[in-house]
Amino acid sequence: MSSNQNTKAPEQVMAWAAQCQNSGRFSDAENSYRQIIAEYESYHPAWHGLGLLAWEHGQADTAVDMIVHAAELAPQNGLYQRNLGEMYRRIGRLDDAEKAASSATRLMPNNCDAHYNLGLIYTDLKDYTNAIKSYKKSLKLDLKHGLSWNNLGSALEQCGDIEEAEVAYAKAVALNVDHTEAHNNLGALYSEQGKLKQAIECFEAAIKSQPNFVSAHHNLCSLKKYTPNDKQLTMLELMNEDSVERDSKTNICINFTLGKAREDIGQYDRAFMAYEKGNALQHALLPVNELHASQGVEKIKATFSADFFKNRTAATSVKKPQTVFIVGMPRSGTTLIEQILSSHPDVYGAGELINLSDIISNLNSLPRSEQHFTDLVDQISPETFQQLGQQYCDQVQVLSAKHSVITDKMPTNFFYIGMIHLMFPNATIIHSMRDPMDSCLSCYSRLFTGTMEFAYDLGTLGRYYVRYIELMKHWHAVLPKGRILDVRYEEVVDDLEGQAKRMIQHLGIPWNKACLDFHHNERVVKTASVAQVRQPIYRSSLARWEHFSDNLKPLMDLVQDYR
Repeated sequence: MSSNQNTKAPEQVMAWAAQCQNSGRFSDAENSYRQIIAEYESYHPAWHGLGLLAWEHGQADTAVDMIVHAAELAPQNGLYQRNLGEMYRRIGRLDDAEKAASSATRLMPNNCDAHYNLGLIYTDLKDYTNAIKSYKKSLKLDLKHGLSWNNLGSALEQCGDIEEAEVAYAKAVALNVDHTEAHNNLGALYSEQGKLKQAIECFEAAIKSQPNFVSAHHNLCSLKKYTPNDKQLTMLELMNEDSVERDSKTNICINFTLGKAREDIGQYDRAFMAYEKGNALQHALLPVNELHASQGVEKIKATFSADFFKNRTAATSVKKPQTVFIVGMPRSGTTLIEQILSSHPDVYGAGELINLSDIISNLNSLPRSEQHFTDLVDQISPETFQQLGQQYCDQVQVLSAKHSVITDKMPTNFFYIGMIHLMFPNATIIHSMRDPMDSCLSCYSRLFTGTMEFAYDLGTLGRYYVRYIELMKHWHAVLPKGRILDVRYEEVVDDLEGQAKRMIQHLGIPWNKACLDFHHNERVVKTASVAQVRQPIYRSSLARWEHFSDNLKPLMDLVQDYR
């Protein structure tokens, strides 16, 4: 600020500072704000301007302090509260963010962005009910606010309202044909519903609007087969060359996508290079405590011994609905089994439910790291097991009251088979099995939406498989014969009808030929097998690992005795 500006009113100097800031003269802008404060210490717009300037330069803590001070000087200024709420949200202080943003909506009830920002905070808090309310308030003020439509769709989807979520995403796309994220979200929703053609169109639209949008490439890759001259493959290769400039998570996504594309065109060594790099980056982000994992399995075996079951009485009351627990190694065919079973008119496929693990975890008053659920088993009476089982049944029955059978396809429930046996006398347990090399490679070549820490290194993956299969052997040894039905993926591929009838018989319900047309089942599928279960049985995934046999020797050394 020049010397003759010292005589100007603070409003004039603020205008000058804003002009400097907009033109990139940040030092001049800061000096102007500070000179105002030196003369008018309580002039809150200058504190606010300094806060925004500090935020722009990555000085988050300083920025927050400045905006807080501005808000204290002008407690009725909704703009300050709105900006403060957004800053708090971005640095992860969500409780503070909610307070500030809520104040902003009270002070500026007709401000669309204030309600939208509050919706974002509720979304981050996973309070989707209130997020929906906030986005709807924003849209009541401005029906053309595309960001609100997109985020409303996401919140509705989280609440299970797929139909309304689809409407919201479509509104966002209609308002802006280049709304990349909305195209991608709508595509993911279509994909889960089996509307694969529409999903592909959405992902391609997202890529057209933003060629380097990695998420759309990744979502698309499982729905298409690449060709050597594929333009999208060229895009992926170019993105990979620029990987130094991208963050680790983006590079992880690029490499898994590129691995799939290279595998499609038969470049198996180059495909494995991409898978290996993606896995190494993800493994670094998600370290595995294998000692803790091994100790946990040994505790389960020691607790749920043959003698233990001889001296325990299972719950006896009949619970409805009948529950089918589908367990096994990830990528072993669990989704295919559930798709076959849920094609039966009496069976509802609920997907991967966390209800059982949550109920068991809530037995502990201490964190999981301090107390294992097996430490409490001896304290649980048959009556309590019965209550736990009824609690689970009450929770899952609301998913579909009209079906008499509900499937729970959480693969890791194999850890809890002893608990399942005692909690659910009428439950059915189906163990999905697959050649360990194919199952493990399918894990290694897939970027999961959950953590799945063990999957991103051949050593941790192979040892996880060994722990899993040894525990399944233990369950077969200590539980009554026939309690667990083993179903091999390869046998389902070779004899769909025979294996489908075998599973339906195990459920104790009449056969229905609709189970053979599982690929026409329109239920929502959220797992990595979303595209595969929309197709008739195919054989191309059998012995897939042989293309990578030289690269998979460390894995083979670990699992070869279990093939």
